Amino acid sequence: MIRKKQPLVLLLLLTVLQFSNQLVSAQSANVRGMYIRSFDGIIGNRAKEDSILVYAQANAFNYLCLYGLGSVNFSSATNKTNMATFINRAKTTYGITQVGAAGEIYSFFKDNILPYNQSRTNAIEKFDVFNFEFEFWVQNSITNLYCSKYLTPRGYSCDTAGAFKFSFKEFKSMDSLAAAQNVISEIYLGWPNAGQVKQIAALADRILLHAYRTTDVDVFAYSRNRLIDIASIGSTVNIIPIFSSEPSFMGTWLNTNNFTKAYNSYVASYFTETGTWKSNINIVGYHWFNFSYLPKSTKAALITTSGSTTINSGSSVTLTAPAGTAYLWSPGNQTTRTLTVSAAGNYSCRVTNSSGPYTYTPSVTIQIATGCNATTPTITASGPIIFCSGANVTLTSTTANGYLWSNGATTRSITVNSAGTYTVRGYAGANCYATSAATTVTVNALPSTPTISLSGSATICAGQSVTMSATAGTSYLWSNNATTRNITVNTGGTYWVRVYNANGCYTQSANQVITVTSVATPPTITPSASTDICPGTSVVLTATAGNTYAWSNGATTRSIVVSTAGSYAVSVNYSTGCTGNSTATNVTIKSTPATPSISTSGSTNLTGTQTVTLTATTASAYKWTNNATTRSITVSAAGSYRVTTTASNGCNATSNVTVVTTSACTPPAVPTISASGTTTLIPGQSVTLTSTAAGGHLWSNGETTRSITVSAAGTYTVRAYNAGNCFSTSLPVSVISVAARVINPEATTLGNIES
Repeated sequence: MIRKKQPLVLLLLLTVLQFSNQLVSAQSANVRGMYIRSFDGIIGNRAKEDSILVYAQANAFNYLCLYGLGSVNFSSATNKTNMATFINRAKTTYGITQVGAAGEIYSFFKDNILPYNQSRTNAIEKFDVFNFEFEFWVQNSITNLYCSKYLTPRGYSCDTAGAFKFSFKEFKSMDSLAAAQNVISEIYLGWPNAGQVKQIAALADRILLHAYRTTDVDVFAYSRNRLIDIASIGSTVNIIPIFSSEPSFMGTWLNTNNFTKAYNSYVASYFTETGTWKSNINIVGYHWFNFSYLPKSTKAALITTSGSTTINSGSSVTLTAPAGTAYLWSPGNQTTRTLTVSAAGNYSCRVTNSSGPYTYTPSVTIQIATGCNATTPTITASGPIIFCSGANVTLTSTTANGYLWSNGATTRSITVNSAGTYTVRGYAGANCYATSAATTVTVNALPSTPTISLSGSATICAGQSVTMSATAGTSYLWSNNATTRNITVNTGGTYWVRVYNANGCYTQSANQVITVTSVATPPTITPSASTDICPGTSVVLTATAGNTYAWSNGATTRSIVVSTAGSYAVSVNYSTGCTGNSTATNVTIKSTPATPSISTSGSTNLTGTQTVTLTATTASAYKWTNNATTRSITVSAAGSYRVTTTASNGCNATSNVTVVTTSACTPPAVPTISASGTTTLIPGQSVTLTSTAAGGHLWSNGETTRSITVSAAGTYTVRAYNAGNCFSTSLPVSVISVAARVINPEATTLGNIES
């Protein structure tokens, strides 16, 4: 957001108020961060982790940025659990609000940090910041770190121009990934030029700006011009100055100055600025490089003792810490101001004061008196001391003449499977012993035994799938290595799932067997005749026998009658319960032939012995109502004459009637044929064909009744007579025979057929 310009007087007043508020204490800043280098060698080591977290809490740090994660195997469940445990403890116990992952290329975040974050169902265990660091402005870094590793293989020049071009592309990809995952996009900058910094500032959620100096005198002046370059983009940019505690920078200065002073000096100088560019700069905290160089203790009053620090075996001495408001002793983690000890060791106390961070006291060494030379034993563990219920760890003491464990055991090693704090006395002789530091064993509870639920049957057909769902947990591991709560499988086998809780403990479900039946044979479609049909005719398509059928046109019968062009396929469900899918059968419609006409050689009203020649228009074949098959026929008998011609594509067309009369006979009206039911028959069925009334009838099958009953496929016509040989011939009716029964005989273009 771009702030509006304010009048100078008001701006100065706001400056004073902001300065007085922000300079009260550096600890009140939004972000108080520090880098942790080589974290790959720290993760999973509770002592090293605690040293960082205790220090961060003691000095009010709330942001940890972790280096060295590129060497961590994020595919390891143990590593992911250790990382989640560290981040969880940092945020829930030690006041850390943000944990960042530092990397130098986009793929590091995509292939490591993103999958880790996505594997955590508890948001508190995720990384909050993607920190991008690529020193494109330093030729030494380009030459030694980036050139052969990143730039040359990808075609970039090994100079600042090539390094910037490559790194900016990588940063843009990382920034987009961060935005998609709703995490903070952060970049560390040293000395980029004005053009480079403008491009970067337009993307980053916040910038860690290099302010490495040997004192606090010029930390702001050192970065002022870069701030002005950043502000020139015209919108607000979040800035975090970063200081270095390395010996070559503020290491010596920190011996006599609190590390928060550097930030206070930076802010003080910033607020004396009056330039309008400040409206686009938002200082949101400070950051230190790095934890390993920061001072770990300050001068403090010594611990006082109630007596000598060399005590006899079995005796004790009371240690008293300097006055404070809270205390934490080491070893032992006791929280009282005084501590009574009877074991040799080095004792120190972390003291909280109301005025600021913790103070670490110099340690006091307690020794056992001469004459009892027992060596303080140490305990080593055979494996992790934080484990899940059902596991165990063996604790082994260093060599002594005798042993007495805090659980009463007297062997050198003990195997424990329950939580507790374990110590061992190592005896040099009777009543001469030293006691080890405590080893705390933590046993985490197992989750409830998970169950697997199915979206359908455990027996599926080849090509089908079933979804298996585990009961809820923090994370999951299936027998096929899937890590989601639900998996969809299409192969047979025995499946189980391990469900993990937040502590990384798991229980395993019972086995779930998935059976895949044999592959269903694809059905075939058998046509009753050619699938290239003439207009007005049809073809029957019959599927392979099965239980149920689903045609592509919506029909559910085994056979269908098709009279329209199209592509027809069928799915058949067999007795096995599996479904096979046919290939498509294409039905095409031939073009409609022209209706033939009949020409005559003379009058069609004949007398005496006259004849007339009837000639059809040209075609490939001819069939007259008197059964003649020539193009022309010569007739002397009265009657109604038609000709059915066959075109070159094999389709027929029938002419109109030409009536020939004689003085002795006039043909009756052309008869029509009606059917008693469907003309598509299955074996055993028949249909009755009935002519309109006439003086006599002659069917094409030779029968002479008005009605005939037929069961054979064929084309049927009838002659109607009124007297003598004077007749008219009907149009043909086709009877089709199939191995199925038509359900809907009235369908004109598609019959539904039932198997």
